[in-house]
Amino acid sequence: MINLGFYSGSGRDVRYQRTMFDYLLTGIAFLPVLVGWIYILYRSEQTGGLFFQENGAAGFVMLLLFLVLGCSMFVPVRYYRFAFRVTEANVGRQYVLAIRLCQFWNVAIGCMNLGKLLAETCEHAIYFSVFGVVLMAFTFVVYSVLAYKMR
Repeated sequence: MINLGFYSGSGRDVRYQRTMFDYLLTGIAFLPVLVGWIYILYRSEQTGGLFFQENGAAGFVMLLLFLVLGCSMFVPVRYYRFAFRVTEANVGRQYVLAIRLCQFWNVAIGCMNLGKLLAETCEHAIYFSVFGVVLMAFTFVVYSVLAYKMR
């Protein structure tokens, strides 16, 4: 269940046609995961497998979070709990906003995990984590404002 508030979307049947933008966001969210796994495998080859033993779990967590949040755009509306009251008139807009929020958070979490992974060797990797936190906070504020206006 994707819990954004107290109001349920159960009892409503909403079909959402995914757009190219949705798939573009999913592709962008996959890039930090791919770069993280390439980095893990490259460093493991250099250290004789020691790096994979230390950071393999981080790679699996990155992949798992990507898959869970990436599948959020395929979850029916009855599994969402919205921040504002949902009616027949606004359930479609609220549903699309919640899907987009999850997709942007997927990008943000991927960047934060990549920043943590690269922090051992790259001194500027903190910017990935900072970007992820700023993106997450910004998208939550934008979601809240838009969901309030479209209630």
